[in-house]
This record gives sequence, C-alpha cells and structure tokens, in this order.
Amino acid sequence: MRRLDPHSTSPCTPDSSGSDTSSALVRRRAGGRRSKTGCRTCRARHKKCDESPGACTNCTSTGRTCDGYDLHRLPREGRRKTLRVETALPMALANGLQWVRNTDEQRSFSHFQHRTIPTFVGWFDSSLWQKLVLQMSHAEPAVYHAVVALSAIHQDSEKRGMPLSRENLGSTWHRFALEQAARSFALLHARPASQDPRLREATLLCCLLYVISELLRGQYDSAFNHLRAGLQILKELGAHKQLEPTAASKPTVEQSLVEAFAHLDVQSAQFDVGGPLLRIHEQDHPLPRKGEYPVFRTLAEARQVFDRLMGAVLEFTSLSWNSTHIQIISDYETRYMNQLSLCMRVEEFAQAFNTFRNQTHLHLNPKEQRGADVIYLHQRTVALALQTCLLDGNEPVLDQYTPEFEKILSLVDAIMRTFPERPSVCLDMGIIPPLLFVATGCRDYNVRWQAIEALSAWPHREGPWDSNLCVQMAVETMKLETMNKLNVHGKGTALENPTPAMRRMLVTVAPDQRQARFSYVVGDTEHERWFDLDGDIPVNGLIL
Repeated sequence: MRRLDPHSTSPCTPDSSGSDTSSALVRRRAGGRRSKTGCRTCRARHKKCDESPGACTNCTSTGRTCDGYDLHRLPREGRRKTLRVETALPMALANGLQWVRNTDEQRSFSHFQHRTIPTFVGWFDSSLWQKLVLQMSHAEPAVYHAVVALSAIHQDSEKRGMPLSRENLGSTWHRFALEQAARSFALLHARPASQDPRLREATLLCCLLYVISELLRGQYDSAFNHLRAGLQILKELGAHKQLEPTAASKPTVEQSLVEAFAHLDVQSAQFDVGGPLLRIHEQDHPLPRKGEYPVFRTLAEARQVFDRLMGAVLEFTSLSWNSTHIQIISDYETRYMNQLSLCMRVEEFAQAFNTFRNQTHLHLNPKEQRGADVIYLHQRTVALALQTCLLDGNEPVLDQYTPEFEKILSLVDAIMRTFPERPSVCLDMGIIPPLLFVATGCRDYNVRWQAIEALSAWPHREGPWDSNLCVQMAVETMKLETMNKLNVHGKGTALENPTPAMRRMLVTVAPDQRQARFSYVVGDTEHERWFDLDGDIPVNGLIL
C-alpha cells in the first residue's frame, strides 16, 4: 500500500531532484524491522546501537547522554476500541515531549489518555484527569513515567477481565510498570528541594499515581503509605483548607488534586489505617439558606457539601463498627447524641438535595444525571448506616430496616442499567461500598445474595475498594454467621439468647496475596479466620 504525500499531486510525481518519491519510500523500508534492543537514546533517534555495557559508545562519542537500556518490553498486540473523553492540552505541550520516549511508553501513554482517563471520570468530570495530569505529563518526566506505569497495570488488568488485584511479577506488564515507576521515583528524588510550586504539584501527583498503581497490584500497605505521605504534605501546606467554603486565600495546590486526596482520605478510614488525616467537615461552614434548608445551585456544589458531610458520617460509623459491645454500652449516651446530630444534618441535606434534583434533573446531561443518582444513593446509604451502627446485628428491630436495604439495591440496579460502558477503575466511591453494606448488614440473606450478585456482575475498583475482595468478604461473613449461629437467617425469625453479632470486621490480604485474614470481634473476644483468595465463590445462595 502506498503512502500519499499530502503536498504532491500524485504518489509517483518526481520531486525537484528527479527522483521517484514512492521508490524512495520503498528503499527506506527495505531495511527490515526496527531493532527492539539498544539504548533508549539510539532507539529514539532510530540509530543502530552498539549496546556497550553501561552507556553505548554511539551516544558518548558524540557528546550525547545515553539514557540507558530498558529491562522489559511490552508484547505486541492489535488495535482495540477506545473510549472518548474531553481533554484539555495546550498547543505548546501537544507538540511533543522534550525527553526520550520509547514506543512502549508512547503506547502506554496513549492507552492512559484514551482508555484510563475515561474510566477515572466515569462518575463525575474532573479537571485533575482531563487537564492537570495531561499537562503535567508533558512537562514533568517523573509524572510521565508514573502515568505510563499506571497505564500498563491498568491495561493488563482490563485484558484479564479485572480479576482480584494482585502483583504478578511473571507478567511482562507488571515488570514494565515497576521499571517505569522506578524511573519516576528516581527522577523525582533527583530534583533539588525547593519551594517551586511545580515541583510540589509534581510530587503530589506522582504520589497519587503511585497510590492507584499499588492498589491495582493489590499492594495495600504500600498504597496507604504513599497516601499518608501525600496527605502529610497537603496538611503541612494547609492546602486542605482550600476546600472549606469560607476559604478566600489563593490556592497553594491545584484544588482538584486536593479533592482527590481528600476522597481517598475519607475512604481509607474504612480500612483501619488511621485517619482521616485532613478532617474536612461541613458543620462549621453552612451554605446560604432560603427558609429552613440550604439551597444548591449546581451539582458540583451539592457534591462538595455532601463529601464533607459523608466524611463526618463515615468517621462516626467506622468508630462505632470498630467498637466492642461493652465500649458502646459504656459510652452510649454520648454516642447517641452524636448519632442524632449527624442524622439531623443528613436529613437537612436530603431535603435540600431532593429539591435540587426535582428542579434540575431533566436539564442535566446523562452523565450529570447519573452523578446525581450516585449522590442520592450515598445519601440513603449513610442515613441507613447511621441509624443502624449502634445496633447489634442480632436485634430483631433490624428487620424493620430490610425495606431500606432493598431500596439501596434498587437504586444500584437503576444506576447500573443506565451505565453501558462501565468503568473498570474509579477514584470516587460508586456502588461498591453501598453494596458491601447491604451484603454484610442486612438481616435478610436473600437481600444479601442479591447484593453479592450485583457486586459479582461488575468486577472493578473504586479507590481502595475491590469488588472481587468485597464479594469474598461478604461470603465469608455469612459462612461464619452460619457456622457459629452469629446471626438470624431470614425475616421475622428469632433465636433464644442469641450470640452477639460480629463487629470490627476486617480483611487483611497476606503478603503472598493467596490468602486473607478475616478478623472480627464477638462480645469482647477477637477471632480470626484465614481463607483462600483463589477459592470458588458460591453461587445461587449456596454456601459450600
């Protein structure tokens, strides 16, 4: 097939020197395939490398810097369908990078731009992913290599159908990603310490990309260590105060970047790793009011308010679920007053948000409508979590809440039906936490199984939440309850002198990522159970 020159009238028209253009193209192609070996600099220049150890002579003899040799190369593959997403990239940056890139890195960066970013903004648009990350990737080599590392892991996970996140050093993709992450880390630490705002944002952005990459490899300890490091930087800078409604000072860090860390900070509190560190709450920052309830003008404004409120609620419910029965009883009056106050604030938000949805829902685009539905889902979920967090799982009064658990399931089902191109990875919480809450908190096992089936139907990640691991946690919870009679099965049934239900439930993945430790407390006694992460998940409500 001939390649047409857009500036010529015919592919065979002779040029000014009398040579045949198409023949010249044929002659240039006659050399065969490009070499897949050699140093990064020679490959970028399309020169044959002498591959001398350490640094090639081809570079050093001409005064160039040899960028060394890549240890791992990606396998070749065909074309694949990509998603479209709006991205903003200045023309000056779009013209090309100012450092050496190889074809594998370019391929991974393209996947990040056309596939990874659309999944990250599946719930809500974000200037972080649609603007800042791309700009920084073209300006900072450390960010670029961190992006390439994340893209390689994401691409491998999607190719394998988003299984349980775990490291696989036998995979070329994972080895390539680790090499890219090492390059990013080395470049970042080679920069001299300074107050340069760009260095500060590059460090924070790399930190965020490391967090996501480690989560996709199932390396939770490493991911949370990176997260704490980034949060500590933000806290020292006072950048988290930018998210407060009364903040009037000039932002010290791009606000969308601070918001991403704040979201992960709130979510990490559910994983027993401390926090939240930033503690951005809304109780001291009321919105302008019209009558009894606040007024929301935009979906973004409603989301910002709810994020702060949800942070306060999750902090309280996590503390309650991680407390023993005796601890709750000994401090019940204080806990009850805090519970009541939070319930009132959630109800106030619900009134305002329902008004906003009723007035604007038809005027929102499909993605904004789905975002509003997700906020509504979370509002119903945190309200139910608040109402039940101080109750014991065996108390018959919990049967009264089964219709509300079923309502959460119906809301999730409606969201999934309007979401044909479901993202494989998101930073924002979507449907996983609500479904896990139903799958472990409802007294009706039929409802629980519906939640488990919904989780199984969409293998994906939302921040630290892995739907596959949540399925196994829910199944193990029911196994333990069944074997030890720790919960009542079905509606309207009761046991004489029932054993207290499980509290402080936590799943910790073992270093080999083949087993997990399920720890829990009954009464005042801590128990544990190990289970195989490669085991089959029961189906159709059968616990094997």
